[in-house]
Amino acid sequence: MPKRKVFQSVLTRDGWQVRKAKQIVSAHSTQRESEAAAIKLARGTYEGGGLGQAVLHKSDGTIREERTYGKDPERTPG
Repeated sequence: MPKRKVFQSVLTRDGWQVRKAKQIVSAHSTQRESEAAAIKLARGTYEGGGLGQAVLHKSDGTIREERTYGKDPERTPG
């Protein structure tokens, strides 16, 4: 099974960024732009035959929303 590619929209000292495995994929001036980019990348991964996920963070760093494209990961307690 292919590994899921996770794109995270996070706020940094330099503004909003989309990251994949701690690597900066793109930089944005607004949260909305960063989230749209993360969603587009995750959806594009799925449409290309892979598994994608967009993790959208609030400005305080907590997760606001997750969007999974492809087979959902198994639920784990906790």
